[in-house]
Amino acid sequence: MKIPIILTLLLIIGVGAFLYVDSSTPSTKAPEEVQETPAVEEEEPAFCIQVITPARNPETGEIREFPTPCDVPEGWEPIAPEGLEFDLEVN
Repeated sequence: MKIPIILTLLLIIGVGAFLYVDSSTPSTKAPEEVQETPAVEEEEPAFCIQVITPARNPETGEIREFPTPCDVPEGWEPIAPEGLEFDLEVN
């Protein structure tokens, strides 16, 4: 009874070894099938303060709040909060 179980386990392990694909091995595609990925320009990392920023879409008039000023879509107008105007005088 032990021999069929052992042979079954060896068969399963053997098939599993053939199905395993190592991602570090080079691709087996022909050179004409390999596509080069275009170079991506690296942007400077943007540091953005985490503050809720309301903005208005000038086309629709929609007002929405965004988690940071960097998340405001291009074309939207940030809305300045009321009551935060300061008159600073330098002596």
